[in-house]
Amino acid sequence: MNTIDILSKLISFKTISELSNKKLAQYISDYLAKYNIKTQLFEGNPGQFNLYAKIGPDVDGGIILSGHTDVVPTEGQNWITNPFELVKKKNKLFGRGSCDMKGFIAVVLATIPKLKISKLKKPLHLIFSYDEEIGCIGIQKLIPFLKKIKPKPSFCIVGEPTEMKLVNMHKGKKNFLVSFKGIESHSSLIENGVNAIDYCAGFINFLKDLQKILIKTKSHKKFDPPYPTINIGKIQGGLAVNIIPENCELEFEIRDTPNLNTEKIINKIKVFLKKTEKEMKEKNKKCSVNFKILNNFPPLETNEKKKIINLALEKLKSNSISTVSFGTEAGVFNKVGFETIVCGPGSIEQAHKPNEYIEETQLKKCDEFLTKIIDFLY
Repeated sequence: MNTIDILSKLISFKTISELSNKKLAQYISDYLAKYNIKTQLFEGNPGQFNLYAKIGPDVDGGIILSGHTDVVPTEGQNWITNPFELVKKKNKLFGRGSCDMKGFIAVVLATIPKLKISKLKKPLHLIFSYDEEIGCIGIQKLIPFLKKIKPKPSFCIVGEPTEMKLVNMHKGKKNFLVSFKGIESHSSLIENGVNAIDYCAGFINFLKDLQKILIKTKSHKKFDPPYPTINIGKIQGGLAVNIIPENCELEFEIRDTPNLNTEKIINKIKVFLKKTEKEMKEKNKKCSVNFKILNNFPPLETNEKKKIINLALEKLKSNSISTVSFGTEAGVFNKVGFETIVCGPGSIEQAHKPNEYIEETQLKKCDEFLTKIIDFLY
């Protein structure tokens, strides 16, 4: 099977985040079995699997090729084709996940028949995860395995869409849920209640002031914008205009740069919320504020002098290194101890949109790059 045939099959699996990817994982496992390659499936959540395979000798120093199997939803988007059926139009291949990032996985799998496995001096590792799109959930479940993995790989390439440009830095992402519990009462009896929305509003103002401070921090000029960002994405509270609201919930995120002391920022937030809770309890002891971290994946910063950088640039025939503001699983691999870069086919401009596509030329460039990278293992 060629890359396009494999991509067509991968796209046919409706692996939207939080849904099962079992059939896709089994398809990849069966495909690799044809070449006598054993896989391990790690069930993180019910019906959701991380897939791992090692190809070659049991020695340290190999390379990981990694991608996520989940895709974002299509509901509410105006697709001109069936998003779960690969459609070719001229040089473009349309389908959900074609760019982000089943295109990369298809290229990886298409290289397998070309491998001279018995001649490999260092192994090739494959890791395909689930639920990356909702906060790198799946790969974080695999961290205990990655910390003890033997033989230990030296390098990792995460194939997110970068138009085959080498990326060595990206921001991290932390999601938080804050719940304010006040006391409900009739709106005419304002002193009898504790307005949860009022206190949530105070926290929003605190986050706005915190963002102003972050803008003034030592910035990473390569990022756009060149500072850590805070975004309040969801808020819900209240039942009616004539009721003092008992509950209000807020979700927000921090996209942190590699140089940010994120723990210090989180501690500032906790101190403010503790003070807020104290104020609420002074009015009524039944009040409370709950702070919860929903997900947390680290930023990526791989030093330009690292061997993986020089190796990749050589194989790409490039001397250019890029930075992106979106997050990937690369920060997780890097933190575990593998020299990690992001480099894959397609443009992030196409990701998550209706009529997502990838150009055939991008798949070809990726194939040429991976073939040269794998040559390093012989």
